[in-house]
Amino acid sequence: MNHTYCVIMAGGRGERFWPLSTPGFPKPFLPLTGKKSLIQLTIDRALKLVPKDRIIIILGERHYTIARKQLNVLSKDNFILEPEGRDTAPCIGYTAISLLKRDSEAVMIVLPADHYIPYAHHFIRTISQGVEVAKNNECLITIGVKPTRPETGYGYIKISSERLPASPGITCYKVKQFIEKPEIKKACIYAKNACYFWNAGIFVWKASVILDAISHYMPDLYKGLHKMPMAKTGIIIDRRYKKLPKISIDYGVMEKSDKVFMIPALFQWDDVGTWSAFKRLSKDENYIQGKRVICIDTKDCVIYGDIRVGTIGISNLIVVATKNGVLICDMNEAQKVKEIAKKFERQR
Repeated sequence: MNHTYCVIMAGGRGERFWPLSTPGFPKPFLPLTGKKSLIQLTIDRALKLVPKDRIIIILGERHYTIARKQLNVLSKDNFILEPEGRDTAPCIGYTAISLLKRDSEAVMIVLPADHYIPYAHHFIRTISQGVEVAKNNECLITIGVKPTRPETGYGYIKISSERLPASPGITCYKVKQFIEKPEIKKACIYAKNACYFWNAGIFVWKASVILDAISHYMPDLYKGLHKMPMAKTGIIIDRRYKKLPKISIDYGVMEKSDKVFMIPALFQWDDVGTWSAFKRLSKDENYIQGKRVICIDTKDCVIYGDIRVGTIGISNLIVVATKNGVLICDMNEAQKVKEIAKKFERQR
């Protein structure tokens, strides 16, 4: 893994986890799947791939204090701070330029900070395959997860039969199409078709290759990035960063490039995008977290309580009670929780 760096994106507001998640304390920093927060678990996996001096975390400056407290194994040199979130393309491009100044052969493993991956050894094996392919080819690697159910909350990747000649034991398909979150009828078709995978939002590429792609498909962003002074890690990016185009790397590059290939994930994965995800992850009849929760005749529910919560005779509901508010939601409407969060935010 020489010349390899883990770049962890910890932006986002986590509005679908209101009222537990707030703008000041968003989803990556919450212990949603156990005692450790999602970003702590992500760092644990990253440390199995690279030494800590080759881990870079990109996050908003307002979350720096929380991150330093939770990730005390890291130093200030592990952080790049955004003055304002501009989606994934600017922060990836900025980091790629910074890495090339440090290491001309840099390979980037780009990871979201807030996903659920229970078995690290399978994850390490898949990512190691991606690094090997990226080092030996001028291509962009994404990781695809085989669907286990029809899912309307995820994007999909459609692969072609063409494969990239790679090392023995590594399967790498050319990507034919990226598909946005589908309606349920199409999701049912995709779940049964071997050519479709969930888009995990995990990427591997040489820093030089992704910058070449940005220069080709997003020339305005490329020019803007090169006009900016490069800050050292641990320092807030220049305020001119706010003027860069706000665009995702998926839309800006991945959906347009003909050099994108996919490696199937060998690991279990969930993006834990809504409260309803915990019902999938729970082995019990209900997902219950909190020391003050009592349930009677309750089934197929997600119950979270920072305060005393009692339920009787309910099913298929999400009940979250914290000092910030109370949420009661049908399990099938979990994607709409962010609408509640936005409305409360506007009332401030």
